[in-house]
Amino acid sequence: MDAIDHAMMKEFHEPGNIKRSIIVIAQQHIEQWLSWKNINIAPFIKGFPVDEFECFYCPQQRQAKNSPQLSMFDE
Repeated sequence: MDAIDHAMMKEFHEPGNIKRSIIVIAQQHIEQWLSWKNINIAPFIKGFPVDEFECFYCPQQRQAKNSPQLSMFDE
């Protein structure tokens, strides 16, 4: 799905080149999606309704490596 004109996904990309987005498959279409044999997936690509989702930036905290492996660069 092209994210350039999508109300929410366009906020995650800088302007310019074509950007791609996730495709949300509605619950009632999951079985049909999983058994789909046609290369044309247009019936499933409708974009998701922005008002049904919450969007915010949530960076992950870095986790300290707990590795018994030694490195020649460690002091």
